[in-house]
This record gives sequence, structure tokens and C-alpha cells, in this order.
Amino acid sequence: MIWSLLTGRHLLKQLLEEMTDRDGLVVRSLVKHYGKKTAVDELSFSVEKGGIFALLGPNGAGKTTTLKMISGLIIPDSGSVVLNGRPASEVRQKVAYVPDEPTIFPNLSGREYLRYTGRLRGLSRSVIDRRTLLCSRLFEMDGWLDSRSGSYSHGMIQRVILSSAFVAKPDLYVIDEPLVGLDPPAAETFWRMVEGAATQGAVVIISTHTLSIASIHCRRFGIIHHGKLLHTVTHGELSGGDLQQLFFKITGTSPAEVHDYFQRDAALPE
Repeated sequence: MIWSLLTGRHLLKQLLEEMTDRDGLVVRSLVKHYGKKTAVDELSFSVEKGGIFALLGPNGAGKTTTLKMISGLIIPDSGSVVLNGRPASEVRQKVAYVPDEPTIFPNLSGREYLRYTGRLRGLSRSVIDRRTLLCSRLFEMDGWLDSRSGSYSHGMIQRVILSSAFVAKPDLYVIDEPLVGLDPPAAETFWRMVEGAATQGAVVIISTHTLSIASIHCRRFGIIHHGKLLHTVTHGELSGGDLQQLFFKITGTSPAEVHDYFQRDAALPE
């Protein structure tokens, strides 16, 4: 009887794991070392299809390393990443990664860059041009998309890089600090695009320090510190709570007492 119960529980656990693996993103026990430093330590989480997951943490917490491992840009020392039932390494074409410091070949125009990245993904010229036209209008790039990107501001480059992800229409979006350089209209357009992609069943993972905005648009949150995932919480569980205060509590961080600097400095002789 006991053996039967244990076997039943094992089969149920296995079934649930298999069901989870087929539906969305599953990150299991990721580990990454740089020399003696452990950048990511046994990190695990999952995101369902259509989920928008925010990975939050202080600078140096391991967020970017985690995102790069999920995207296949860094090989983990151990652990696995599964997207819709297949190892993420086997479906790289289904993953779009937006780095926190985006760059474009300076001699290419934004349109040429979008065509180039689209062709790398195997998209037809007509599909690329159609989606580029839509992104150009949505992100208000019509006036400069055909000029060389060497003249672009950081915010203009960010719009093009984000557009390259949306042109691809992947199953998984991995986006590191998307709002840097974006003006309010472009930032709002970005979030609407993210919500549209999620509605179509894509998984979206975003790393951001803008907690107040993330708390509005993201549906689940993971707080990472010193390479460990310390806490996860859903948008609904935050009802009546403050994501920023939860972040400070979980990570053991807090804003500096800035007023002390000015008070103490004013009390000292010139």
C-alpha cells in the first residue's frame, strides 16, 4: 500500500513535470561560476505560455547572466532550460534576446538591420518588411529608420533592437532593461507590444530596475540576490502591497539616507 502511494505520487510528479515542460518555459537548477565566484546558484522557476515574468534584483545579483543562459548565449555549468517541451538550445530560432546595452552596426540603417536579423531567422523579405512597417509606425521610426544607425541616439537604437525582437515573433522574449533610453510614448508602446505578444501565447521575461512600472505590467515577479532566487510573487498577491518595499525586505537593501549627506556637509567648515 505504501509502495503504491509512493509510486502514485512519483508518477503524478513526473506527469506534472512533463506537462509543465510542454507548456511554456521551465528553468531548472541553473548554476554559473566565474572562477571562484558563483554568479548564479541553483536557480529555478517556470513561466507559463502567455506569462510576463519580471526578474528583479540589485546590480550584480545575477540577472543578466541568468537571462543569457536562458537565451543560449552563455552555457550554464549545470542545470537546464526547456521551452515548450524542448531544450532551449534546440530552439534558438524561437528565442529573441534584447541586451541591456544594445548596439547596431553603425554603417547599417535601422531598416537594413531589421532585414538582416530577420533573414538570420529565416523570415521571408515580405514578412520582414510588413512587420518592420508596423513596428516603424508603432515606435515612430518612419522619419529616421533609413538613415545610418551611427547617427542614432541610445533611445533610437533601443527602439530598433526591440523591434527586431517583435519582428521575429518568437515563442520566448528575453529582455534586459528595456526602458533605458525610451521616452514615455515609446515605453508605453513597448508594454502594449509585450502584452500583445503574451496574448498570442509567447513567454516574456523582463529584467528591470523600474519596479513601479513592472508592478503594473508584469504578472509574476522573481527576486534574485547573490545569484539565488529568493522569492516569487504574483501580481494578485501584491494587491495592497508594495513591490518596492517587498524588494527591499527580501534583498535586505534600502535607499541611502541622502539627507544625512547634506546635513553633515553643511555642518562642516568650507
